[in-house]
Amino acid sequence: MSRAFTFSVGAQERHDVTVRVAGIRNRVTIHVDDVLAVDSGGNLGIVMPNVFDLEVGVHETHMVSVRFIAQQIIDGGATYIDVFVDGRFGFRHDW
Repeated sequence: MSRAFTFSVGAQERHDVTVRVAGIRNRVTIHVDDVLAVDSGGNLGIVMPNVFDLEVGVHETHMVSVRFIAQQIIDGGATYIDVFVDGRFGFRHDW
């Protein structure tokens, strides 16, 4: 089962960032304007690494940080993805 979402970054120089988590190995891929930027390769169990940082843009550069949060069952079992743009919280997406 694949889980994916897309969001835009930039005011003057707009880029679409797509985050996808697929398969039982939780392979994370991040595409910027349909070009592969990050590929975790997958890992059984929890996503490792769980934070992915990348710069998006050429003239209008933004730092995008995608953080995968997966708590243990005993801690509530919450799973979500936090997105930060230029160090500021952007939004939270269910995982």
